[in-house]
Amino acid sequence: MAIVPALGFTGPTPLDTIGMRSNIMDSGQLVWIIVVVVVVLALLGLALFFAQRRKREKDLEQAQTLREAAAEEELDAREKDARAARADAEAQQARVDADRLQGEARNLSDDAESARSSARERARHARTLDPDSDDRSLDQDPDAGTNRGLDADDGRQEQVRDPRRDEGPAER
Repeated sequence: MAIVPALGFTGPTPLDTIGMRSNIMDSGQLVWIIVVVVVVLALLGLALFFAQRRKREKDLEQAQTLREAAAEEELDAREKDARAARADAEAQQARVDADRLQGEARNLSDDAESARSSARERARHARTLDPDSDDRSLDQDPDAGTNRGLDADDGRQEQVRDPRRDEGPAER
């Protein structure tokens, strides 16, 4: 029951009679509700702020790890490029060496053919000087494994084997 002394009325107010007075909050309760809501919102804001900060730190750490991995991969790629360049240079040097050796082999082969030709020519010339000679082996088989020479004691021709041709494949 409410007393309204200013009017001199003591008795139930019209709000009391319809039952609405009990549903209306007083100002103290309203202030406390507002304070609780503000504190809850502040706590949510702080939690969100720290969660974002933690995520940002984690992202920065992951970015640093990725940068280090990329730098390591770049270094590996440069090392592989250097090895490939060295292998290419070695292959080029091997080709140059092979070309040089092939040229030397051609020159030696040409020299050998020239020597064979000269030996045949001398043998022909010797036959023209001595037609009774039976020295035709130089004309017929230039790669034969024997050489003919004169025996110093009796002037007869004797067969002399070339030791390089007598060696088997296992002895070389």
